[in-house]
Amino acid sequence: MTGNLGLLGAAVGFAVVVLLPREYLALGIEYLRRFPTWSEILKPPEQVRGETMRGLVEAIARERDANDGKARLVRWAYLALAAALVLTIAEAVTLGWNEMS
Repeated sequence: MTGNLGLLGAAVGFAVVVLLPREYLALGIEYLRRFPTWSEILKPPEQVRGETMRGLVEAIARERDANDGKARLVRWAYLALAAALVLTIAEAVTLGWNEMS
């Protein structure tokens, strides 16, 4: 297996990992199930909003970390693809040069 095929395979592998579906992070179902209970209904609205906001911020932070990881994989896939293209061009030039000689 030549280097360019290995790099093309790596680019495809990185791209597939990025495109795999991942679970979206949000408020936990247990937290949501508490809303219609009296313990939540009797809380001051500011407290409920604060707890909800904290949960959403944590979920957004986790999503951002996951997206940063996917962005790194996309960069690696692009670099592997570009390197494979350069090696393929070099191989084609070398083969063409040998044919002319």
